[in-house]
Amino acid sequence: MMEMSVVIKPSAMGLAKSFMNLNIVSFLRAEVNRLAASVERYAKQLTPVKTGFLRGSIHFTPVTTFLQTVVSTKRDYAIYVHEGTKYMRSRPFMKYGAMFAQVGIEKEIGARLDQEFTKAFKTLK
Repeated sequence: MMEMSVVIKPSAMGLAKSFMNLNIVSFLRAEVNRLAASVERYAKQLTPVKTGFLRGSIHFTPVTTFLQTVVSTKRDYAIYVHEGTKYMRSRPFMKYGAMFAQVGIEKEIGARLDQEFTKAFKTLK
């Protein structure tokens, strides 16, 4: 039986150069921002509305240096709406917003990471 094979041996310098071009920190920063924006969007959709002030106050600050951001609201009564009181049931809009966003991001992040690696390997010479 005849066998045909191809040896693939990229240079170590070429691989290193491709991974340097990948800029994984920039990719992760964009993913954290994408996740925070998604949490904000879902939380606003789930926020109970009477006047709209609570919904309008939900925001996040984009990641700059550290890979961390916070989605928050500055309304004093937000904790009572979220956690409830003995007179009012809890409506955890932030918690559920984070859960819905996480499911969506988990489905997509693998494909985006694969695209980034594919672009990096296409630059090999």
